[in-house]
Amino acid sequence: MKCYVCDYEFENQQGICPNCGTDNSLYTAIIASSNRCYNEGLELAKVRNLTGAATKLTAALRFNKMNTDARNLLGLVYFETGETVLAIREWVISKNLQAEDNDVDRYLHEIQYGPGLLERLDETNRKYNQALTYCYEGSRDLTRIQLKRVLKNQPKMVKARLLLALLYMQDDEYENARKELRIAMRIDGGNPLTVSYLNEVNDVLRERSEKRKKKGDRKDKEAVSFQDGNDTVVMPRQTFIEALDASKGGILNIIIGMVIGLLVCIFLIVPEVRQRENTNTANALVSANENAANSATDVTTLQQQVADLTARLDKYEGQSDVKTSYESLLSAVTAAGNGDSETVKTALASVNRDVLDSSGQAAYDSVSGTINAAAAKAAFDAGETARNSGDYPTAITQYLAVLALDERYSDGDALYRLAQCYEKSEDYANAVTYYQKLAEAFPDTTNGRKAARKVISLADKAAAAAQNQADAGNTAGAGN
Repeated sequence: MKCYVCDYEFENQQGICPNCGTDNSLYTAIIASSNRCYNEGLELAKVRNLTGAATKLTAALRFNKMNTDARNLLGLVYFETGETVLAIREWVISKNLQAEDNDVDRYLHEIQYGPGLLERLDETNRKYNQALTYCYEGSRDLTRIQLKRVLKNQPKMVKARLLLALLYMQDDEYENARKELRIAMRIDGGNPLTVSYLNEVNDVLRERSEKRKKKGDRKDKEAVSFQDGNDTVVMPRQTFIEALDASKGGILNIIIGMVIGLLVCIFLIVPEVRQRENTNTANALVSANENAANSATDVTTLQQQVADLTARLDKYEGQSDVKTSYESLLSAVTAAGNGDSETVKTALASVNRDVLDSSGQAAYDSVSGTINAAAAKAAFDAGETARNSGDYPTAITQYLAVLALDERYSDGDALYRLAQCYEKSEDYANAVTYYQKLAEAFPDTTNGRKAARKVISLADKAAAAAQNQADAGNTAGAGN
C-alpha cells in the first residue's frame, strides 16, 4: 500500500502510514471501488453492452480520476460507438495523467498517423452535423441521404443509425427501421434507446402480421370444398353476381384480343404488302441513280481537293503576320509591365495567336489572363459599390460580367453576391439558380453551406413566382 499523502509504501492492514501517521483506510476503499467499477465495465464491454460499460467506467473515474485503465477503456467504448470526439478527449486526458507506459500512445498514434483516418473521422462528424441541420429544417429525404453517407464512412456510429431508424419509422418503413436497429444492437446491446425503438417496431410489425393472418383465415372460410372421387376439390365461394363479374373479365379479354389482332393487321401486314409492291419500283430507281452517284462522287473528290488547297493557301498566307504578331505581343508585355491596360488590350487585338510558337502562346495567355483578372476585379468592385447603394440591377450586370471572365472568382464571392442581388430584387428563380451553382461548386465553404440552405428556403418562393408568371402569360393570351 502507498500513502496518498507522502507516497510511502507500507504493509499495514489497518491503513495507518508509519511514516506520516495518515489513515489511508478511506482512500483504500475509494481505490477499491474504482477498480471494482472498472472490472464490471470491462465485463460489460466484453459482452458488447457498451452503454452499461460506459456508465460503470464513468463511475470508476468519479472515484479515481487517475485510473488510466478505466479512462482508456472508456475511450475505446466511445470510439466503438462512433463517438470519436469523446474518445480522443479521454485518451488525451489519460496521456497527460500518465505520460509513460500508457497504452493510449498506440491509440493516438493510429488515429494521427493512420492513412486518412483523422480526415475521414472529421468528414463523418461534419456530415452528421449537416444531417442534423437537415432534420431540424424538416428535410427528411436529405437527412436520410446524408445519414447513409455517414454510415458508409462510419458503420458503427450508433446515434446515426438510431436517427435513421426514427426517420424510417416516421415514414412507415418499419422493416428498414428494424434492420438498422438490429445492427445497432449488435454494436451496443445495452443501449436503452435502441431497445425501446426495437420493441416498438416489433410490436407494430407483429400487429400487422396478425391482421394479415386473420385476413387469410377469412379467405379460407369463404372457400367451399367437395369430393371428386378420391380427390378433395377446394373452390372459392362465389355468388351469382361474382360469377357474372368474372365472366365479364373473360369477355373483355376476348374483345381486347380482337382489337390487338386488327391493329396488327393494319400496322404490320398492310404496310408489308405495300412495301412488296413498291420493291420493283425502288430497284429500278436505285439502278438509275447508280450512274448519277458515280458522277457525284467525282465532283465530291474535286471539291475536297479544292478545300485542301484552300486550307494550305490560308495557312501559307497567315505566315505573313508572324512578325506583326510578335511585335504586338512584345508591346503588350511591355505595356503590362508598365500597368498600361488600355495599350495591352490594343496590342493583343492585333496578335494572331495561331502563328505563335509555344513560348509565344504562353506569354500571350499570361498577359491576357492578367488583363482578365484586372477587368474582373474592376467589375466586382463596381458591383460591390452598386449593391451597397441598393442599385441591384447595376450590381447584377457587373457581377455577370465578372462571371463571364471567371465563374470561380474569389472562391465564389461573385456567385454569392449575384444570388443575393437577385433575391433582393425578388427574382427568386435566378437567385435559386446561382445559389445552387455556388452550393455545388463550393460545398465545403461557409458561403456554400449558406447557399445550400438558401436553395431550400427559396424553393417555394421560386415555384410561386414561376406559377404567377405562367398565370400572367395565360391571362395575356386569353385577352388577345
